[in-house]
Amino acid sequence: MSAHEPAIDSPLTAFDGFEPVCAPPVRTAASSAEEERRRRRMISNRESARRSRLRKQRQLEGLRLESNRLGSQNRGLADRLGALSYYAALFSRENARLRDESAALRRRLGDIRRAALWWRLVPMPQMPSADSAAVGGRYVPGNDPILASLMV
Repeated sequence: MSAHEPAIDSPLTAFDGFEPVCAPPVRTAASSAEEERRRRRMISNRESARRSRLRKQRQLEGLRLESNRLGSQNRGLADRLGALSYYAALFSRENARLRDESAALRRRLGDIRRAALWWRLVPMPQMPSADSAAVGGRYVPGNDPILASLMV
C-alpha cells in the first residue's frame, strides 16, 4: 500500500494524504536544531549590526570633533596671518621711509664732503672785519650760512 492509497479500514478515506488544518506541523530534531541556528545567527547578526552602528557613530563623532578643532585652528591661523600681514606692511613702509631717509643723508654727506674738500683746497682771502671767518689765511666755516645749511 502506498502513502497515497486510501486505507481500507480508515474512516477518513477521502482525506488521506492531507493533514488536518488545526494540527501543528511535526517537528523533527533536525529542523528544531536548524531553527535554533537560524535564530542564533539572526540574534548574532542584529548584535553585529548594532555594534557596527555604534562604531560608525563613534567614528562620526570623532570626525565632527576633529572638524571643529581644525576649523578653530584654521580661524586662529587666519587671524594670526592677518596680524602678521598688517605688521609686514607696516614694517615695509617703515623700511622704505628709512631707505629714503638714508639716501637723502648719504647725498647730504656727499655734499658736505665735497664742500670740505673744496675748502681745504681753495685758500680764502683775508676778511677785514673782526667777526670774519678767516684765520691765518685759511677759511674757517664758523659763520658761513652756506656751510651751516649743508650741516643741518
